[in-house]
Amino acid sequence: MPEEDSNAPTSNEPNLRFLRVEEVYQLVGIGRSFLDDLVREGDFPAPVYLSAKTRVWIEAEVLAWMRAKASSSRTRPPATHKVQRRRELA
Repeated sequence: MPEEDSNAPTSNEPNLRFLRVEEVYQLVGIGRSFLDDLVREGDFPAPVYLSAKTRVWIEAEVLAWMRAKASSSRTRPPATHKVQRRRELA
């Protein structure tokens, strides 16, 4: 009896796709420093490090974050981002 690969996708699991940072910028429509701030503050999915200098994001997590942002921004006013507040105070 062959062993099953525990890392193989199941029939109900979507195919995983990694997005490089440039693809995330394009898909989400934000720049490097804003993305880094969101990740640092825990307001954006954390990257996966393939090596010391290569970080990628799981496409499904980024798309879920975008859906949640779109949904929440239509039900209440968006919260002011910390970077925006710092710039206003300067």
